[in-house]
Amino acid sequence: MKKLKLTLRWRVTLITILVMLISSVAIVIFININVSRIMPEVTNTLIVVTSGSTNLSPSQNKSEPFYNSGSATADSNPLSGYNPNNITGGSVSAQANIITDTMHKAKNDMYLWSLIILFAAISVGGIVAYFIVGRALRPVRLLSRKIKDVNSHNLTEALPMAGPNDEIKELTLSFNSMLSKLENAFSSQQRFNVNVAHELKTPLAVLKLNIDVLNEMQEKTPNDYNDTLAIVEQTAMKMNAMIEALLDTVRQENASLDDDVDLKEVVSDVAEDLQPIAKKKEVEIICNIKPVPIFKGNEVLLYRAIYNIVENAIKYNQQGGNVSISLREHEHQIELNINDTGNGIATEELQHIFEPLYRIKKEMTDGYGLGLALTKSAIAIHAGEINVTSKLGQGTKFDILIPIIR
Repeated sequence: MKKLKLTLRWRVTLITILVMLISSVAIVIFININVSRIMPEVTNTLIVVTSGSTNLSPSQNKSEPFYNSGSATADSNPLSGYNPNNITGGSVSAQANIITDTMHKAKNDMYLWSLIILFAAISVGGIVAYFIVGRALRPVRLLSRKIKDVNSHNLTEALPMAGPNDEIKELTLSFNSMLSKLENAFSSQQRFNVNVAHELKTPLAVLKLNIDVLNEMQEKTPNDYNDTLAIVEQTAMKMNAMIEALLDTVRQENASLDDDVDLKEVVSDVAEDLQPIAKKKEVEIICNIKPVPIFKGNEVLLYRAIYNIVENAIKYNQQGGNVSISLREHEHQIELNINDTGNGIATEELQHIFEPLYRIKKEMTDGYGLGLALTKSAIAIHAGEINVTSKLGQGTKFDILIPIIR
């Protein structure tokens, strides 16, 4: 049996009808209870007034109301001592019956009409609610149709933002932001595939070329074989290193975060391990490392992430320059800043440096362009963020923020 599927429009309409039904029924019940309670008193009062006015003397009728007549000690309440059974006289009994029947009929009519008005109000209210909800949800339907038309070929086409500043516009803005991120992800993935193909194609072409040259030789000496084997070995090692680096990006995503990480010790170890390279490059490492809280994370990943940044800051620095490392706790986060006095990075290249296999051609002649990609991945795994600013000729600054998770 196919399950009944209610649209959002019908669900809101039914909820509105339910609320109206509960409210209306409560009002009708309250009114009818009060009518049932008050109606007998009104009936008895009318009977007393009718019977009293009939039995009054002419002087009483002319001079003062019946309830003011009698001795000074008489009760002024017209119902005092009243008993319908004590009423005598045919005309009085007939009037009492007429009044009782009339009031009973009025009460029944009120019950009936209250129910009729109740169902009429709910029916009309439900129909009005259906059309009002439909009109209110029209922007949602339009947005849904536009979202259905989105595919991998038109991710750059943002949805229009016309209309009032309401939740629909906020939803459209969020969806456009998601489209932008998806477009960047698709572009990054395409560039990654192209770079991988290029990085693998070049060493394979070198291997094939050298093997072809060796095969075309009429007379091959042991040195020819040794030279070709050396090239094959070197190229194979290069390809293996690149593949291992690519596999690291996959392994890193599944890394555990069970270590008690003291980032002060990690940064100190990085600075100490890179001191020989800095000394050879004649670059000074300046540390301003303050104690920070211990948090849960992966110490190896953070060591590699920070190592990559500091190593690049030394490697591509100017002779006699410096690398400044500062560490502190700020607003329940650990803030790590790494500044260098290198040549800086151009603005058009700055947005690509965290992409896998991307290298700044004019400076990076070695490596595979995976270091900063691994760095960003490691920081993201720790729910942190990394930002970079740079000016040509003035240096580069990396800012890392990691939340303290105990």
